[in-house]
Amino acid sequence: MKNAVHCGSLESERYWREEDLATLPSIPDARALAIVQAMDEMLFVFCRSGDILLTRHGMDPAQYDYLQSLNYSFKTNMNPLTLGVRESGTTQNALNVFELLGRLDPGQETERLIPEGSVLEPFAVLPGTQEAVRRYKLLPGLPDEQTVSKVNTKTYSAAMRDRLSLPNIAQIVHSVEELLQSGQELLEKGPFLIKDEYGVSGKGNQLVDSDRMLSRIAGYLESSRNKDKRIRFVLEPLLNRETDFSSQFHIDSEGQISILSVQQLVNHGFAFGESHSPGPPLLVRLEREGYWEIMHNIGRELYADGYYGDVCVDSMLLRDGSLAPLVEINARKSMSLIKHNVDRHLKQEGMHTCLIQVPLATMGEVRYEELLQRLEQAGILFSPEEGEGVIPLSSGTLQPPDPSRSAGSTGSAKGKLYAALAYRNEDRKDGLTRKLDESLLRTGYTILR
Repeated sequence: MKNAVHCGSLESERYWREEDLATLPSIPDARALAIVQAMDEMLFVFCRSGDILLTRHGMDPAQYDYLQSLNYSFKTNMNPLTLGVRESGTTQNALNVFELLGRLDPGQETERLIPEGSVLEPFAVLPGTQEAVRRYKLLPGLPDEQTVSKVNTKTYSAAMRDRLSLPNIAQIVHSVEELLQSGQELLEKGPFLIKDEYGVSGKGNQLVDSDRMLSRIAGYLESSRNKDKRIRFVLEPLLNRETDFSSQFHIDSEGQISILSVQQLVNHGFAFGESHSPGPPLLVRLEREGYWEIMHNIGRELYADGYYGDVCVDSMLLRDGSLAPLVEINARKSMSLIKHNVDRHLKQEGMHTCLIQVPLATMGEVRYEELLQRLEQAGILFSPEEGEGVIPLSSGTLQPPDPSRSAGSTGSAKGKLYAALAYRNEDRKDGLTRKLDESLLRTGYTILR
């Protein structure tokens, strides 16, 4: 079997976005982008023995050694992928990892790492992916970029509900006038969401609960910032959700569909909070209501439209007892698929796992190696021998390079710890969480949740 090269930009929606689409009001956050860009380290969970992981910033040696001790046998770059002094940091940060790979000078670390003829396993197919395939002589086997961009839009997900005769609450608007008219009709029944075509969890969804809010957004869309840009948004009544969950499946190049997992989510607002395996009641419910057949049907329609690869479909159980099987299609890998692959690697009977994130701040430089040492001293750093504990999934997200800070500037730096917890019962999980917080504080981090 050929080795694979794993890499990607987890903020994929940013690169699919067409430049002439109008945007909703938002506050640019360079710090948040820096954290997301460093999340590509977590793609190690997809590596088999001998595979190659390429990351934008390079992995901390302490993290690499720790993962090797967990029997992850992959190779990776230890140095950042940089274009050199001729390109500004702003230019470099605007590029996705494939565009970055395509513009690196010859002879760099990446060329020595990538064996010719390897298979590219991207987090998502983005602009520049095919060019990187050609430059590094990788095996393509990927859908074209235009197809991937199309099937990841909110309008595509809304149209899919009609194609499968599923309940469809979405309305698509193409002008400010349509937005005001449809929005006012929706407001008479309650709050509603305006969804950006390429919105992701945490941003791109605007909750509207008043005429004043609706007018403010309409005014923003008519402002010079959006002048001559196309209006295309999806409006949906705010669902009264009981449980968020998602299913992950894979479509191979012949159209065969393999259901991989379902993961239950704890979201903070619209943003990812925690992912864990569902209990039997949810699985029984999904079987009874034909959920898996719906997922197969979505896969067949995606394949008919030219897409194959990984898929994550967001779903909900609502408080009125009904099931919303298709909230959104994400035609790419996902955080829940990362969680599923952690489970596959651990393969431990009677053990529970969950994926968490801990928002952090620090006033100075903190050594990642010190955090691993403190977790080990506290007796909670996961090891194959113990079979229980905390598995840090990324070193770079704790203190990513912040493009908004100049060299030598002071002030707090923000980051996030992404980790998997392996535990035998809820009491052990609470104990791991408490000791993890203590270890972070003693290492010099402030916990922001």
